[in-house]
Amino acid sequence: MSTEVICLEISQIDAASKTLAHAFNDDPIFRHFASEREQARLGAIQLLAKTALRYSQSYNHIYTTAKELKGVAIWIPPGKFPLNDLRLLRLGLYTLPFKLRLNRLRQLISLFLTMEKHHKQDITQPHWYLFMLGVSPTYQRQGIGNLLLQPILKQADSEKLSCYLETSTEGGVRFYQRLGFEVVRTGGLPEADFKFWTMKRSPQS
Repeated sequence: MSTEVICLEISQIDAASKTLAHAFNDDPIFRHFASEREQARLGAIQLLAKTALRYSQSYNHIYTTAKELKGVAIWIPPGKFPLNDLRLLRLGLYTLPFKLRLNRLRQLISLFLTMEKHHKQDITQPHWYLFMLGVSPTYQRQGIGNLLLQPILKQADSEKLSCYLETSTEGGVRFYQRLGFEVVRTGGLPEADFKFWTMKRSPQS
């Protein structure tokens, strides 16, 4: 049976944030900044995911699977980057530091600023930005992530627009490379034990 991809409804935001939290539970960046206790870490990721979902809902480019929420892809459309930091804070991001390791808060701010700077340098023309993509661990390696990205990848190709994202795992790099993304740069923080990659996908013919 084929999996149908649909736009996420507002009523699904809570469930979607939980799916994303479990999807990113083992992510190196969240492991570094969030608590070693799993429930506390999941709570921090869920807060970030819920903020991202609420921020992006009005653009109507959040995709999930019909019947059962197996994964979520959040896209920011062309012309809507940089993100509005004040709006993100108002939507709940202001509480995130209280759910993280406070002694690494300065590192986190540095990471956000570094990623934003790289994003602005890496791609200057209008583009689609993949804000978050996560698939429930139960359904990983079944092609769900690929399916969730197809609506915008196809639209970007038809509009002759590029796509951009960041990922923090080598597995993520390989996954996105199979979809036509190329690594623009590899980054990190001197005092942290993780890396991140910025990636860009040019329109495919």
